[in-house]
This record gives sequence, C-alpha cells and structure tokens, in this order.
Amino acid sequence: MTKYLGSYKPTKTTEFLINLNKFVFIFGLPNFWVEDLDFPSFALPIIRHMSTFGNMAVFSLIIMEYIALFTQSNLTERQFSDLVLFIISHTIITGYRVRMAHQEGQVRAVMYKLGIGLKEIYNDEEAEKQMIKRSKFFSSALGLNCVMSLVMYTIEAILRVVRTGDAFNAVITGWPNLQDTSVLSNIGRTVFYVFWWVYLTRVFSVYTLVICLTIAVSHQFKNMNSYFRSLNSIFEDENLTQREKEQEYERAIKVGIAMHSETLKCIDQIQTICRDVFSGQIIFNLTMLIVLMYQMMNASRNLTNVLTLVVTALTILCSTGFFMWNAGDITVEADVLPTAMFSSGWENCWRESSVRVRKLIVIAMLQAQKPVALTGLGIIVLSYQSYVSIVKSSYSVFSVLY
Repeated sequence: MTKYLGSYKPTKTTEFLINLNKFVFIFGLPNFWVEDLDFPSFALPIIRHMSTFGNMAVFSLIIMEYIALFTQSNLTERQFSDLVLFIISHTIITGYRVRMAHQEGQVRAVMYKLGIGLKEIYNDEEAEKQMIKRSKFFSSALGLNCVMSLVMYTIEAILRVVRTGDAFNAVITGWPNLQDTSVLSNIGRTVFYVFWWVYLTRVFSVYTLVICLTIAVSHQFKNMNSYFRSLNSIFEDENLTQREKEQEYERAIKVGIAMHSETLKCIDQIQTICRDVFSGQIIFNLTMLIVLMYQMMNASRNLTNVLTLVVTALTILCSTGFFMWNAGDITVEADVLPTAMFSSGWENCWRESSVRVRKLIVIAMLQAQKPVALTGLGIIVLSYQSYVSIVKSSYSVFSVLY
C-alpha cells in the first residue's frame, strides 16, 4: 500500500509500532510505517546516508570473508571453522535484510492492519499491554545475546594477542594477512571490526521486526477472544429491548467474523513476507550448531574458547527459539477462538433471531477451527515441538558425520 493519508486514533500499539519503525529505519531497513516518521528534517538525510554506508560496509565485509578462503593460506583449524561459520551466518542473515527491504509495501500493509485497521474495531488494552511488554522483552533478550556473542569473540582475539603476540583478528578477511602487524594492516583490521558491529545492527533490526510482527498477530487473536467474550454484555443492557439486543448482537457477530477474516489475511501476508526468513533460520540453526559442535570437538579446551562457543550456540538457539515460540503462540491463541465464539452469548437470542445467529456462529466456529500456523521450508510448522525437533536433528546429523 502507499502512504496512509487518513487519520487514526493514536493507541499504545501505534506508538509502539512507530518506535519500532524508527529503530529499524536507523539500522538500515526502510520505513514500514503508514506515514513519515517524525525525525528532524536535518536528521533524515544523515540517517539515510549512514544506512547506505552501513549496508555497503556489511556487503564489503562478506565479500572480504569469501576472499579470505583463497588468500589466507595459513589458517589454523579453529580459524578456518570460524571463517566458515561467519561466512554462512553473515550471508544468510544479510539475505534476510535484503528480502525484508524489498517487501516494503507488504510489510506496511500488515502494520496498518495490526496497528490501525483492526484496532479501530476493537482494542483490548490488557492484551495490548501484554503485546508491547512481550515484544520489548524478546527484543532486549535477543540484543543481549547477540552482543554477548560478539564480545566473547572479541575477548578471545584480545587474549590471543596477549598470550601469543598474534595480531588482533576478531574477524578474518581476505586482507590483511593474519600475521601482518604493520600500521596499515592494523587500521584495516579496525575498519573491518567496525563493519562487524555494523552488521550486528542489521541483525537487530531484521530479527526484532519479524519477532514483533509475530507477537502482534498472536495478541490480535487474544484481542478477538476478548471481543467475542465481551458480546455477552449486550444482553445485560437494561436500556435496550430484547429485539434491539438481538439486532446489536447480530451486527457485532458479523463484525467479529469480518475481523477474524482480516486477521487470517494478516497471517497469509506474514507467511509470504517472512517465508524466506523462517526457512533460512531453520537451515541456519542446523548448519551453525553442527559447525559449533565440530569446533567444540576439535578446539583447545580452555575457558575462553568454551565460553565463546557456548555463548554463540545460545545466541543461535535463542534467535531460532524466539521465532518459533512466538509463531507457535499464534497457533495456541487461534485454537482458543472457537471457544470464545461459542461463549459470546448466542443462547440469549429468541425465535427467528436465534436461528440466524446459530447459523452465523456455526459458520464462524468452523472457520476458526481450521489450524492456523506459520511454516518454514514449506512443511515445518513453527511451534514448540518443531523447535525441539530441529535442535535434536542438529545433534543427530553431527553424530552421523563425526
């Protein structure tokens, strides 16, 4: 969709989505919100230039890592496995960013529905608070995990400098040579190290966006559950006649059915938008855990190496887990919806109205009973059970290979 030209009632959800878009915009993604962000006019060109520079820096880092496969001939076994791990992870996650950036219109349409369109119909403030709190928690936890992983690799590189006198090589690139300690080489290492941290901001932005979208959808089902259960209150209004109550209830049920239909469309749109991210994350998780287990088997047994590998493994497990847990919550919350529809108060209708309402409720419940789930690789349902199976599969593959 194009930029939204209408007006809307500000809510905590719209405020949260605006702040989310400011965050991802600063860190290299487009503005997915339905209107321009309220940055100062002088800041926008600076942010855009910095985003362009940051994206170019990340691509430069990845290209130099591929070149290192051919130019760095004296790598230890641990350094070579680190290089392979970085190439795989940096390539896949940068692909996420490129994919999301090319779906600006689709993401904006979903944000409009979740933040404005569906909230204008009904907004449970308690579910809204839970959504924002959960989004902030998972985003913060993900950021902490990623930073800890990079910090541990940095500490490991510093300790190698102290213990063996090697050059500082936190990330391996095609230039400079690992043994070259000249001033120019050290400047080059510093530049690529900064590029590595810039890459981390891209990880934050993409993962945070996807996680927040899935959380918003799961809480939209909570919002609908609250909506249908609240319809009972129509028949408690003593200022309305029985006929007026029945007419209001029928109208409200039709609104709820339309809201459910729009929410299912959001699910389909998110599946389309995030399909490559979900599929890539499953492949990423399997591959990275196998590489890390291989490193654990062959690396020297010192505290720094072990902590680095453990923290990196936890980062990978948490990032995949955050995707799959929150996507699994969509299925859980959607399963509760038929019960909420049944508990909406249809039994309070009489005669002809009762017949019409029961037909509506049956049709709505039949639609709501269809399983709702996001998938990766086209066949793997994102859920708690699938997450455990993927982790187990990584160890099984490693056991067969090694």
